[in-house]
Amino acid sequence: MTRAQFAAAVRADEKWVENAGRLLERRFRRTREESRWLGLVSVLSREIGMTLDRAARLADEAIAHPYTEGTVVVGQSQGGVAAVSIDIGRYHSAWAAALSAAIENGGARRRGRPRSGLSKEALERAADYGVDIDLLRAGLRMTVGERLQQLEENARFISAIRPAGRSGA
Repeated sequence: MTRAQFAAAVRADEKWVENAGRLLERRFRRTREESRWLGLVSVLSREIGMTLDRAARLADEAIAHPYTEGTVVVGQSQGGVAAVSIDIGRYHSAWAAALSAAIENGGARRRGRPRSGLSKEALERAADYGVDIDLLRAGLRMTVGERLQQLEENARFISAIRPAGRSGA
């Protein structure tokens, strides 16, 4: 997943995810499992108001339960007076929807630079202006070595004609 997709699956902004990783001393590989875990940490921390460390420990405990278990009780006090209950089935359903939206809206992860997006109209306008599009395309088909060789030949040619041009002045 991309950084943006991971943050969207967690339902937090990218900066929060980055800061949470630093505070929890974890480097996220941006997997589905990590987004599920960090999403629950986010809910417990940001929506319930727990400390990030406590939310992470309770998320570990809750995620260990099967999805179909319904409500799970985590972080129970010694006498059973207080506890945190999480509807794990509902959480997994909400997380799956967020993950699906993150992947669908974020698009597939692509390597390299984005395409320039030159449209046919832009190329036609450049040709109408006088730009030799075919010459540009021919230059782009050449290898780096071929371009360097052509550059050296052009430099030799310019060097050869410069003295002749200056002496005739």
